[in-house]
Amino acid sequence: MSGHAEDASASRPSTAGTPGGGPDSGAEDGPTVDVRVQRTRARLREAVLRLATEQPVEDISVADLVRAARVNRTTFYKHADSPAAVLAQVLYEDLDQVRSKWIDDTLTSGLPAHEVWERASAALIGHLGRHDALYTVGLVGRRSPVLHRLLVDHFIASVRTLLEREPEMLPGAPSDQDDTEAAAPGAYGPVGWRIDAYSRFVAHGEVGLVEAWLSLPAPRDPRLFSSAAEAMLPAWLSARQKPESAPAP
Repeated sequence: MSGHAEDASASRPSTAGTPGGGPDSGAEDGPTVDVRVQRTRARLREAVLRLATEQPVEDISVADLVRAARVNRTTFYKHADSPAAVLAQVLYEDLDQVRSKWIDDTLTSGLPAHEVWERASAALIGHLGRHDALYTVGLVGRRSPVLHRLLVDHFIASVRTLLEREPEMLPGAPSDQDDTEAAAPGAYGPVGWRIDAYSRFVAHGEVGLVEAWLSLPAPRDPRLFSSAAEAMLPAWLSARQKPESAPAP
């Protein structure tokens, strides 16, 4: 299964600016600047991925990153405000695709629940495998709160996106209360609150499963992860969806 940063610690870096100053800057407009911007971004991404396989991203300084990427500080701050922000953007681009495919499978394919989760787990394991050293360094032993939060936010956004499209999936009787009203004793609460609460509940459990799986010695068995994910996720979330549900964009 698969989500986004709600916290500033791992928020997506801004890419609105163009490089300026130093070897990666220039006064030209148009395609020349675009090429330089893309080259700088590629350097920063490659460098942060390499450095984060050696130490948690919190321990990577801006000085370390700009030196490894061969850019200057002025250029760096036109792209991001921290190494963690660069790493978040790289990982989110991959995780967004994992989420999109999971939601599409869940809502539109008519696949049995176990196959949906097998496919989702395979996609997530593929992502973890592409960045195995990075996640092992950051998550085993809880060395990187930023990386932990990044994954939690990814799963929160994934479940929330699904539930906002299909709120009837939520367990319990629908509440007729407005989201601004306090829930009565024993009530399930407003739909908006339930979507938020249930998304967070699932997300933290899923990240715990990821951490437990990564703590195993390599090579790890993907079937162990997928079977555990299917067994532990709530029945209301893993239930097969209606074929007529609208497709995810």
